[in-house]
Amino acid sequence: MQIPDSLSIWLKELSIPLGLLIVLGLVAYLIVKISASRRRRVLSRQRADVTEQTFVQDLAQFNFDPLITGTTYRYLQEVQGVRFPIVASDALDEDLGLDHDDLEQTINDLLNSLKREHQPGLRYDPVITVEDLVRHLQASPRKDRQAAA
Repeated sequence: MQIPDSLSIWLKELSIPLGLLIVLGLVAYLIVKISASRRRRVLSRQRADVTEQTFVQDLAQFNFDPLITGTTYRYLQEVQGVRFPIVASDALDEDLGLDHDDLEQTINDLLNSLKREHQPGLRYDPVITVEDLVRHLQASPRKDRQAAA
């Protein structure tokens, strides 16, 4: 008769608790996934009349550059993968799901595409909402055009 080693005994004793932990983890993952999907559907339904044009028009009332606002809206939708209509008051992290690295990438990419200079410390306020992002981009100076030699 073979004597079981300590690993097989340990696995037998912990198989039920480990199985329960795995099942609970999967259930939690499914709940978060379903909740996020439901939230996207609700936001899409509530904001059915919000488009890039209405977003640009809403911010144009407050003297925001239409080129910057339109480019920002398209970037967030196409590159960052926001799957519902965006409004200016959306929080970049909580509502749009952008982490710090995503936000830095967004700012750098948009500054480059808009031909604006990145000047850290230009604004003391943190970029929290989409409106803050557009305000930051608009406050960044344009890159100087260099004469051809």
